[in-house]
Amino acid sequence: MPLPLALHIFLIVCVSIFFLVLLRYLVKRKLNLKYSLIWLLASIVMLVGVIFPQIIVWLCSLVGIQTPANAAFFVAIIFLFVLVMMLTAIVSHMNLRVYRNTQTQAILEKRVRELEDKLAELDSKDGK
Repeated sequence: MPLPLALHIFLIVCVSIFFLVLLRYLVKRKLNLKYSLIWLLASIVMLVGVIFPQIIVWLCSLVGIQTPANAAFFVAIIFLFVLVMMLTAIVSHMNLRVYRNTQTQAILEKRVRELEDKLAELDSKDGK
């Protein structure tokens, strides 16, 4: 069942705007390329799916999904799982880095205090 022309055009415009906003954020360095690859992939998949909806219908019949709407929900859920997994990995990595940086800062602060104490000792010996 083909999409109505107005809906087809509307979806193409929406996905294109999303893609352009994403590219603009990348160019202005508001998004890191490493963390936005999934968004680039998702926007390309959405654009292909909107331009060629018969691909979605063919994939649905191939996999055994009854309607393209069900396929869209399935893909959205899978996308969200992947996104949550990626964000969890990023947060875990950042948590480890914060832990290591905190340890390094504590060690450096201890060394600075020890050097200040030695300097204070030397100053007190020179002052006598």
